Amino acid sequence: MLLASMFVLAAVWGTVQQPLTISDASGAPVPGARADFVDAVRRHDVESSDAAGRVAARANFIPLAVDVSRAGYRPVHVTLAAGAPGRVTLERVLPVIGIVSVATGSARSQHAAPLATSVLDRAALATAPAMTTDRALRQLPGFDRTRSNSAFTNYGQLRASFGGAGTDRATVLVDGVPAQDGFGGQIDWQAYPVGEIERVELLRGAGSALYGSGAIGGVLALDTFAPQTGRDALAGGRADVAAGTHAGADEGVQVRTPLGRDAGASLSATSTYFAYRDLPPAYASPRDHPAVASSGTTHARLRYDHGATTLDGSVLFASDHQDEGRTNYTFDRTLRQENVAATQRIGAALARLRYYVRDTTVYNLADQFPTKPTVLRYRQHVPTGESGFGAALGAQPGRTDLAILVDQRRVNGLSQQYGADGQTLQAFGSGVALLQGIGFQATFHAARLEALVGTRADRVRYDDLALETIAQGRTTSQAVAGHAAGAISPRVALRYDVAPRIALRVSSGGGFRAPYLNELVRGFNVGAVVMAPNPDLVPERSRTDDAGIDVLLGNGRLAFDVTQVRVSDAIAFRTITPTLMRRENVGRTQTDGETLTFAQPLSACTRLRLSGTSQYARVTSGAPQVVGKRLALVPERSASIGMDGAGSGPFGFSVDGSYIGQTYYDDLQRQPLGAALLIGATLRATTRSGTTFSLVGDNLTQQRYLSSIDRYGEPLTVALRVGIPLGAMHRAPATCW
Repeated sequence: MLLASMFVLAAVWGTVQQPLTISDASGAPVPGARADFVDAVRRHDVESSDAAGRVAARANFIPLAVDVSRAGYRPVHVTLAAGAPGRVTLERVLPVIGIVSVATGSARSQHAAPLATSVLDRAALATAPAMTTDRALRQLPGFDRTRSNSAFTNYGQLRASFGGAGTDRATVLVDGVPAQDGFGGQIDWQAYPVGEIERVELLRGAGSALYGSGAIGGVLALDTFAPQTGRDALAGGRADVAAGTHAGADEGVQVRTPLGRDAGASLSATSTYFAYRDLPPAYASPRDHPAVASSGTTHARLRYDHGATTLDGSVLFASDHQDEGRTNYTFDRTLRQENVAATQRIGAALARLRYYVRDTTVYNLADQFPTKPTVLRYRQHVPTGESGFGAALGAQPGRTDLAILVDQRRVNGLSQQYGADGQTLQAFGSGVALLQGIGFQATFHAARLEALVGTRADRVRYDDLALETIAQGRTTSQAVAGHAAGAISPRVALRYDVAPRIALRVSSGGGFRAPYLNELVRGFNVGAVVMAPNPDLVPERSRTDDAGIDVLLGNGRLAFDVTQVRVSDAIAFRTITPTLMRRENVGRTQTDGETLTFAQPLSACTRLRLSGTSQYARVTSGAPQVVGKRLALVPERSASIGMDGAGSGPFGFSVDGSYIGQTYYDDLQRQPLGAALLIGATLRATTRSGTTFSLVGDNLTQQRYLSSIDRYGEPLTVALRVGIPLGAMHRAPATCW
């Protein structure tokens, strides 16, 4: 027996004493590969391949197997016996950097997407030195709302624009539901606290072919804190409390628990408070007091997940109050939303259904500034009822992805304006808008080429439009007959792999944006300037072209895109007199832009991201006084830089910088908002129990910049934030991603 064993060992020894040669599929040697040799008693000997790709176990070590691995290659297990190969071939594997589904409807890495995309994960959002979601989103390249200050601003300015396409030419989805108010198009960012956002995806470029009206410049999709189901689901969550300068305070809690193996529930609740006194000279008065902003949200969700069926339900309540710094100069909004969704797998196909109902109410008080500050000018009451449904069916026959989408959105809005006594009706506007769409998309995959072809038909109908003004006892009515409009929005995209790590992409798509009811029937004031509606507006139509290159650099990614957006019948405020601006179809606009993005891990726990955008957005045809002028509220260029990481110990950090170029508030470029360089930073320490202490600072450069024509952005802000884990789910702190 002993003799037989010696013969076996001799045979194995003779086999493995010859070095293994490790190469890739082309036969090129792979230096630095890790070879983990294992012997009969499970002892290990770890070696590395040399410049020629050769590696062998140490002397007197008799391995029976080896595991070969190297970053960027698929690991290989080899049994070392008589006749075992002397050469091991490793297959290259490209790093997966950012999974996105907003571009095509199916999940894929950013490098493999045929359209330009960006992603913010939970780690980037959790460490960002930002108190509100819209400020955290300034990390996204081409997100024009970097100037937005949702805590204090003219509410009408809380809109979305990507890549310089212009105001309202973008779609924002939160858990698949349109976030823009159906009546006015505003986004109440305070209803979606940054602490509840788990993930953000941005599609830059034409999105109307898949997402319908408004997605001219892109689509922003946010996912919020959700229930977990399944065998490994645990009860737990986190609680956060912060206090800082300017009486700043916010508290939040997110908890979730399994309800058996197939169901789960989650609850998020947040409240915020902030105050400061800093009005632009042209909008300040001796009777001003510190402005105060407060908000509160409650979001409850249920999920049932069994086999091929998933059901989701949620209820969202949100309130937002802004005292703008003077008596009778306030804004209040309440929101209530219910949302149900179902997903069903049918073989290789996936069907989705969604239905939501939302009610919002806006109260707005404006004073008689500048002649009689604090004296009531008007009181506005704007209730809106909205409902919508969507259905989608996706399938993957062979190397083709197919998707069919149908959706509808119905909005019933009313605007009532009362005079200085708060009781006498001054103006009345109302209407019903019905938006319907059906789309089809096919994505074809070949060895190195991917082609996406899609088209969508949209239709909007307006009914019961009414616009009345009452002055000195006389009522002036502007009757508007019900009318409809429609459009076909095609989209084509190609992606070609020049090499495994280099991809080229081109795309072209049509777009369609129906006017909001607010633009048709509601006016308002900004200081002494009247912002008038226009019931004769027609929908915008657009074309967006994009070309880009995407390169993987080690575990990093570099992308460069050139985009052109052309809009016909563009809707914008036109200056009629110094105290009157009116919405009009001003003609054609064009935006030429370039965007560069770069992301690179610097270590296992530290990563760097850079982005820069330059855009020339202007009116190309229309009234002579506006031709050649830049689009309002679109910066001429912007840039961002960010770094976040954690050390080997309990400490971590993040740094965020963003530059906002020159921006104009009006169509004649007479009201510049100026440029700003904003820098924020976070230092954090995590205890053994998982409790996190963070020192957060924003606007460390103390920039005094306008967030809107009547409001400065937040000054230097410093806060201490404490995060406490709740339950087993967050007891082990994650210091790296």
